[in-house]
Amino acid sequence: MISVAEELIDRITAAIHYLRVGKPVGPIDMPADLPDNEIRQLITYVNRFLVEFNAVSKALGQMAVGELNIPRVASRMEVVQSLKTLQSNLTHLTWKTQQVAAGDLEQKVDFMGDFSIAFNSMTQQLKDSREQLLRLNEQLEARNRFIRETFGRYTSDDIVEVLLDMPEGLRLGGEKREVTILMSDLRGFTSMVERLEPTTVVALLNHYLSAMIEVIQHNGGTIDEIIGDAILVLFGAPVQMPDAALRAIRAALQMQQAMQQVNAHNARQGWPEISMGIALHTVNLTGRIESYTLGGQVLVSPSLMQAAGPGLILGEEVKVSAKGMPEPLLCRELLGHEAYPELSLAVPESQLMMLPIPVPCSMIKLTGKQLDNQEHPATLRGVAPGQAVLATACPLEQYSNIIVRLEGGTGQDAPELYAKVIRFFEEPEGCCVLHFTSVSPAMQVQLDRLMGKSE
Repeated sequence: MISVAEELIDRITAAIHYLRVGKPVGPIDMPADLPDNEIRQLITYVNRFLVEFNAVSKALGQMAVGELNIPRVASRMEVVQSLKTLQSNLTHLTWKTQQVAAGDLEQKVDFMGDFSIAFNSMTQQLKDSREQLLRLNEQLEARNRFIRETFGRYTSDDIVEVLLDMPEGLRLGGEKREVTILMSDLRGFTSMVERLEPTTVVALLNHYLSAMIEVIQHNGGTIDEIIGDAILVLFGAPVQMPDAALRAIRAALQMQQAMQQVNAHNARQGWPEISMGIALHTVNLTGRIESYTLGGQVLVSPSLMQAAGPGLILGEEVKVSAKGMPEPLLCRELLGHEAYPELSLAVPESQLMMLPIPVPCSMIKLTGKQLDNQEHPATLRGVAPGQAVLATACPLEQYSNIIVRLEGGTGQDAPELYAKVIRFFEEPEGCCVLHFTSVSPAMQVQLDRLMGKSE
């Protein structure tokens, strides 16, 4: 049989073995009858060591899973001091990390060797990344501000939001794209301005433009330019639209209908009635086409008609000639669209009244905005609201612009009107129909008298 001393030595050996492999070990039972000898003293020291070791091991296990608020370890082992240092460092590091998480990227660590280097490198990278994000955010805000300031006033909110969401933004250099161009202009506006006070002109123009801009934005158009009374609108840019041509058509019809409310407002303010011509095209001849339009009229080009597809309600054909074109462009008057019957433009019935006695007058040709400074004799043969029949020996071209003057009065009191030649009579030769673009007050009095409207 193994003696008691040998059995206790085996227990001590087993305890030391378990300590070596990292397994927790409880105190060794001390036999009550064990004499006070070397074995009792050895077991006493081993048990003291086990108690302190187990406390240190438990503390390390808690710290390993992130529990830093551990009770104070009562031990005189040197490792305990290292444990306390580690606990303090980890607690301080946790606080530092919390400060970084709260946005303080100036935190540094200098008490954990290589880990301190890694921590400081991390905070520096976070700081650099934040500064880069701030710069990018400033650039994004500047881009969005530019888009809103550039397009916000003359473009619908929906298009502005699309531009803001486009990853490529406004691509420098642009891209090739087919767009529909709408160009509108007031007829006879230049001559009308000469007869009005500047404050009246500004108020009239602002009210007119506000009404037109509302219609344009409602249909998704982008106003590229406003020059005086002329408006240049793009459909299909900067945001691509598969139905750009149809949107432009709808906008043009609504703009002409909106002129009724514009002129009703003008009448209430004591301002003159105004009329507008509109041209639609898919390339850069829109300005030339617009010069052929009459007040209240919309002209569309062949390419626009093709892009818009079926459903257009078209009127007379208008031949538009431009420099560099081998043949005239065969445009058509737009009267409406089958899909939008409420937007149809009424065709005015001819109310020309031939005069029993022709009225002598003079006629001056206009080339662009310039006069040819030569008056040609002519006579008024017929009148109607907004139109007249003129006879002259001077050769005129269809859609040319002229000034007609009656005798009497000078300057603003001169009875004169601006008009466009819209068609010719076969008989008598030299007679043509004029469409008025601007009429002076003195001329309007004379025309009313000729039509029997004056008292």
